Order: sequence, then C-alpha cells, then structure tokens
Amino acid sequence: MPDLTGKRRLRALPAAGLAALLAACAAQGELEPRHAPSGLPTPLPQADFAAYVEQAKAQIAAANLAIGKGLAPQVVDDRAPFELVPDRKRCRRSAAGRHERAVLLIHGLGDSAYAMRGLAARFAAACYLARAILLPGHGTVPGDLLEVGYEEWTEATRQGVLSFADEAEKLYLVGFSAGGTLALDYALGEQRAGDPVLGGLVLLAPAIGTRSGFGAFARSYLAAWSALTPVDDFAQLLPEEDPVRYASIARNAEVQLSALIGRLEERQRSLELPVFMALSATDAVIDPEAARRWFCRRLIGPRDLIWYASGGTPLDDCRFAVVRASDPWPGILDLAHPALPIAPEDRRYGVAGDHVECSHYYWETDTPNWLLCLDPAKTPANSAIRYGEISGRNLDAHVMRRLTYNPDFDALVGEILVFIDRLPAAPPPLPRVKPAR
Repeated sequence: MPDLTGKRRLRALPAAGLAALLAACAAQGELEPRHAPSGLPTPLPQADFAAYVEQAKAQIAAANLAIGKGLAPQVVDDRAPFELVPDRKRCRRSAAGRHERAVLLIHGLGDSAYAMRGLAARFAAACYLARAILLPGHGTVPGDLLEVGYEEWTEATRQGVLSFADEAEKLYLVGFSAGGTLALDYALGEQRAGDPVLGGLVLLAPAIGTRSGFGAFARSYLAAWSALTPVDDFAQLLPEEDPVRYASIARNAEVQLSALIGRLEERQRSLELPVFMALSATDAVIDPEAARRWFCRRLIGPRDLIWYASGGTPLDDCRFAVVRASDPWPGILDLAHPALPIAPEDRRYGVAGDHVECSHYYWETDTPNWLLCLDPAKTPANSAIRYGEISGRNLDAHVMRRLTYNPDFDALVGEILVFIDRLPAAPPPLPRVKPAR
C-alpha cells in the first residue's frame, strides 16, 4: 500500500475527518469490531461453483451481521465471487459440451471480486466462461487479514483452477496486482495429470515487486514487529467508506504478499507460457520496473506488454513492449494502480461513479486539499483538481483525486482478446519451466 504517513502528514485533522479517525483508530484498544478477525471458516472454490458463491455470500453477510454492520444484499453480491456464462446460442461448445475457452479472474490485496467484474463481462461477451474467486481474508471484515497466510490464497487459486475440470478446453488466468502474483505462482508450480490446460496468463499490474519495502527481515520478525499495540497490526488504518474494498490493510497481509513474491524470486526460472501484461510506469503500489524486468528477461513464450507512461516515452530494452501514453485524456495525468482493471462505465469507480478517492489527504489540515478533493462541484474543468496516481510529483503540483478507472479500458481488453486469438489453436502441452539463460 502507498505510504500515507510520510512527509505529507501534517499536525491535525480537518473537522470533517476528525470524528471518523477517532472512531477508527484513536488509541490502543479502540479499534472498530471490524478490525478483529471474524473467526468464520473461509469457503474455497469447488466443482459446484454456484454452491461456492452462495457459501461465500453467507460468510460475507454473517461476518458483518456479527458486528452490527449488516450489509445491503447488493453489497454482499458485489463482494462475492461470481460466474458469467456466455450465451449458449451464440458461443460454440465442444462435442463434449465444454466451453472452448474460460478465464479465472483473481483480484488484488484488499479488494473483492467486484474489481474483476468489468473484465469478466468483456470476456463473457467474447464467449469465455468467466469465474472470479474471493481470496481468503477478503470481502468480509479487514480483521480477517490479520491471520491469513499466503498458502490459503494459493490454495484458493488452485481450487479455482480445478473448478474448470471438464468444463473448458483451455483456461487462462487473469490476475490483478496480488492476483497476478498468484496466477504466476500457479503457472510456475507443478501441474498434475488431469488438471485444466493453461493457455496463458493475463497479468495487470502484478506484484512481482512492491513499494512497501517488506522483505525477509519483516517475514522473520513479524511477531515482534506487530506486537506493540492493536493499531500497529495495521499498515493502513482508515474509516471503511468503500463498500467493496478495504481501506484498512493489516501488516500481516503485506508480509504474506512479500513472502509470496519471495517464493517467486527463489525459483529463478523462466516460464514457457503466453503472457500478456499491462503496467503503469507511475504505479505507487507495486514496483513496475521489477515487473517489466521480469517480463522482458524471464519469459520464453509469446508475450505482449502494454506500458503506460506519461508522454509515451519509448522503451529501448524490450522489443515485446508497446508504450501507451497515460495522459492524453483531459484532466488525467497518469494511470493509478487501482484504475487498471476498471471500466469507465463502472457504477462505483467509473466516470459517473459514486466513489471519489481522496484518502491520501486524510491526515492533512494545513491545506484545503481534503475538502477540495471531496467536493463534487470541483472538477478539472473548474478547478486545479487532476486525476492520476498519488505520486509525490503529482501531489506536489496538483490537488489530486486518485484515478479509479482506466480510460483506455476498452482498447486494453481488445488487445488482450486479440493476443489470445493469435495464439496457436491446438491445445499446448502443460506449462514447463526452464532455467533462466
């Protein structure tokens, strides 16, 4: 997660934010009930995917009812895993009744399955059977990230893959952020006879390196590091105003992601599997340079990279990369991390969505940035407000609303579909790994 407590932290809070902060994280022992683990068992994907979806919805609802924070049915549905089945009349199936192609969509850290709905809809419209899972610790209460281990995420991913057994001729894994890490981890693992055949990976801002700075030291000394107060258990602690995404992130979740990235680094192997990747050069959460280096140096099979950069600065070190300007749209400076998988028409995060991301100003008081950012009457057309990533450069120059949708979404999805269509029609062998050259 981005650092919200560095040089931009000022002396006190504006009146509009003070009460909410005190309620959220005033002092030791005063965290909200949602910042404690729910203690409920986590359902995992299964062959009866509809049953898994209903079990996950029941867990989401129960975790919030138990703390007196009951959710509207629409919010429960939005957070939950889901399946989109392509039109049977328009989309062909094999003689055995299997879908020709399918996608498993995996969301990122702190997100819910909602983040993958726009992508899933586009894949389903292109005749893919689309399923999105909900990672353990997510979608319920932020406290459930205090005790989760990355092994639970990898198992959920594996079970999600196995849910497609005998249902699709070829399966593609589509991962955003930590979901991309999990997709890559699965592809580098040992597939077994009878497992669904992987046709390739689609990785959007994959966490192959992060900005958090966590590493082996943090993994080894997590217990001592986070034992100071309950508040210290959270790397980021903010009021939960977004219905489908956590604002508070447990340190344990970041450490688990770091451990998963460490496991990828230890393998030091190249992947012979088609990979499509999209990255923003200004991403403030993952390390885009680390992901780009991995893409350009560790892959053997077909691959395409869309590199979003301000001004479209060309890349000289990767012939598989296409550079796309990230700032040709009015009022938009660059692409923020959470924006990449979100369509402009999304009802929560899109152009006309009901969510405005200003939490990066939550600690400020010496400037009116918090109130300006939240003011719905202020737009790039009538103020200094701009949209983009919450980088130091942007924050120093402008009043920023963090961009929550991808204005290039339709073009990006179109290129993903074209990339897959260009791949060999015959089913490939199981993915193999080779030593890096």
